[in-house]
Amino acid sequence: MQKIKLLFVISNINIGGPQKSLLALLDKIDYNLFDVYVYVMKPGGVLKDYYNSNVNFLWTDDLITATTIPSENTIRHLKTFLKKGKIKMFFGALGALFNHIFFQKNMNQERQKFWKKNKDALPRLDGKYDLTFGILGLSTYFMIDLVESGKKFHWIRSDTRILNRDIEIDASYYKKLDGSLSVSMECAEIFVEMYPFMKDKVDVFYNHIPISFYNSLEYDGNIIRTYDKKIKLITVTRLDPLKGIEMAIEACSILIEKGLKIKWFILGDGKFRNEIERMIDEKGIKDSFILLGFQLNTLSFINDADIFVHPSRTEGKSNAVDEAKFVGKPIVVTNYDTVCEQIEDGVTGLICGMSGKEIANSIETILKDNNLKKNLVKNCIESQDGTLDITKFFQAYLA
Repeated sequence: MQKIKLLFVISNINIGGPQKSLLALLDKIDYNLFDVYVYVMKPGGVLKDYYNSNVNFLWTDDLITATTIPSENTIRHLKTFLKKGKIKMFFGALGALFNHIFFQKNMNQERQKFWKKNKDALPRLDGKYDLTFGILGLSTYFMIDLVESGKKFHWIRSDTRILNRDIEIDASYYKKLDGSLSVSMECAEIFVEMYPFMKDKVDVFYNHIPISFYNSLEYDGNIIRTYDKKIKLITVTRLDPLKGIEMAIEACSILIEKGLKIKWFILGDGKFRNEIERMIDEKGIKDSFILLGFQLNTLSFINDADIFVHPSRTEGKSNAVDEAKFVGKPIVVTNYDTVCEQIEDGVTGLICGMSGKEIANSIETILKDNNLKKNLVKNCIESQDGTLDITKFFQAYLA
């Protein structure tokens, strides 16, 4: 029997929720039925070595990467246009960067416009696929413009409203889709609200946790276990204003003022790090609020903590929250729009308002009520997502 050819186009495979979800998905698929290909628009990324050995990673043309106008190594990517003899594209990319830097134009929208204007100058991907999925960034544009595939699907990974993209350009591409997948019902509803023509064309596909990936990683438990005599809180997030780290800093300060001996570990990094470090210094909590940077084995870190705290302002469906539920941790989350699909207040976690005081109060509530803590743990373990039969799901898409 001829195998079904699946192609996943993704913007990058750095450490991140979507990337780890894809890794988990491709660990559970039946390779006797599927040939799986992955095209990474910005090559590199530490997760590549951990993907299933049956996955075929396709070579990425430098011109494709340059056309996404990456924020890192920008000069090197600009030189690609000159090397390829794409002089108009070179000046077009310079113009996009100029608009962003000097006129404060949204860079995501500048990238969209630049891609749409220059798509005909880009090389098409060799081969023909049965199903193709675009994940993050301009991957869906690449899939629509440059891939031959029986069916094409966009993967909704977040609250689409916060991406601040050019809706008209997106709509012109989404109208060419066979459908979309969404990490949550709430994200699906938001997407359809923005693009009504996608009604009845969106399915929900919950994140999977890459267990085999975590089992393959080394882990130094002493980093957290050294502080076993203290209350260990943990947050997994990139350092970004949307992720509410300043609320966690405020909560940490409040708990310390109340005499609680805590260590609050933050796994993740980002451009906001210097600002976060300044806030920590101003509060005088450097010894209690600890930035550990990117860590591959987040699941083991979460497992060694006492309480998982997610102080975000917005999410699609948080992988980190799923991981905390998986290992059975008491969870405190803020009341961002999509939270109720993932956490039931008082049952699988405590949902609080978006302030340091409310986060601190919820943490304190768990610490003071042992029965509540036990029930939260029990309910988390019993309510797992990501149990869908992946092979049957994708087979159904061929109909």
